[in-house]
Amino acid sequence: MTILPLSSTPGRNTPTQQGSSYFPSPEGGPTIGIPGQNNNISGAFGRRKSDGGHGFGFGGGSNNRGGHRGGMNGGGVSNFVPLFLRRLFRFPHMDFQFALWQMAYLCISPRIVYRNIHYHKQTKNQWARDDPAFMVILSGLLGCSAVAWGLVYGHGMIGILRMILFMVFVDFVVIGVIVATVCWAVANRFLARASVYSTDQSVEWQYAFDIHCNAFMPVIVLLYIIQMVFMKILVKDVWICTLLGNTLYMTAIVYYCYITFLGYNALPFLRHPEMFLYPITIFAIVYIIALILGINISSKVLALYFG
Repeated sequence: MTILPLSSTPGRNTPTQQGSSYFPSPEGGPTIGIPGQNNNISGAFGRRKSDGGHGFGFGGGSNNRGGHRGGMNGGGVSNFVPLFLRRLFRFPHMDFQFALWQMAYLCISPRIVYRNIHYHKQTKNQWARDDPAFMVILSGLLGCSAVAWGLVYGHGMIGILRMILFMVFVDFVVIGVIVATVCWAVANRFLARASVYSTDQSVEWQYAFDIHCNAFMPVIVLLYIIQMVFMKILVKDVWICTLLGNTLYMTAIVYYCYITFLGYNALPFLRHPEMFLYPITIFAIVYIIALILGINISSKVLALYFG
């Protein structure tokens, strides 16, 4: 009879694995599976072995097992960049339909997206997405928005290219890296819950940046698309226009903080994730003061942004 390692799965379109055949033995005897000596346990959780058992670089909470420490010392930017570059241009392997579904529900009902993340954790043993399709579409939306803004303000080709680079790499990437790093440090330093019944867990930097990507989606819709459509109205020196413009920015900030809160609240080993809602109070005070003084935030930001 033929003896197969347990890591092999008859029925898949894989002809051989570790030198064993999925076909019955010539003698017609039964096929028995035993644990293989070179099994990679990460394969049981759906991770790609070619990437060292890690996902897209957006891994969620990490367990400090086997001498590997996560959190403040692990899962940093250096681990994220190689995986990102490796998977960025594998378009046939990206699930764009699922990414679009996530984007829609991040604007309508963000809690549904994070329920799906719990399912993702159970099936793939990692909190965040391992598919770069979300970031590819997000960058594409920013690029199209930059082209539209450049046409509205009459910029030439060079000006539009500069605007694309600024919106994608400064607004999204650079600011996102800063915000994700601050939230990551705060979560690990002040919010991580120590338990005597389980191994220590910590938030990896990659998951913090993944939360920023989710929270940035409503910001794109509100400030990069809707604001452009109603720009002629929002920049008028009328109090009702000031109210509309300031409310648009306040709504974007509330959405960003709320989705950030949901992202950290999804991690069961964090305590008091409502801390990420506290900045809303500060921005609410600024919002009220700006309305009292008649400061049109939309007009000021556009003048500063486009000159």
